[in-house]
Amino acid sequence: MKFIVLLGLFLGGMYFYSNASSQHIANYQDLLAKAETSDVSLGEIKLGSNLLALQFCNDESYQTSGGKSVKECLKTYANMRGMCEQRIFKNDNEIIESKDKVVKIAKRYTACVGID
Repeated sequence: MKFIVLLGLFLGGMYFYSNASSQHIANYQDLLAKAETSDVSLGEIKLGSNLLALQFCNDESYQTSGGKSVKECLKTYANMRGMCEQRIFKNDNEIIESKDKVVKIAKRYTACVGID
């Protein structure tokens, strides 16, 4: 019983520490804000870039202005996502030290998944 309590406390502490020490990225703007103040991992850029791609795909006015539909964009995104992630985000743990590089990588990814 003591072992279970100690294990629970240990795991809870690890969870709290990992969440407190890293910023949560809920959208592309969060990624850019983090990149302004600290280094970001390629995994974080992958997350932010996917959120950006979905934001663009789900923006109906953006899609119609480019002659596409939300459904068409989401289909292209789904078809290209895996291949583009493998090409652009080879090592999720790689650290990127400048906001400009983060933006370049995100642009490369969104272009790869069909969002211009």
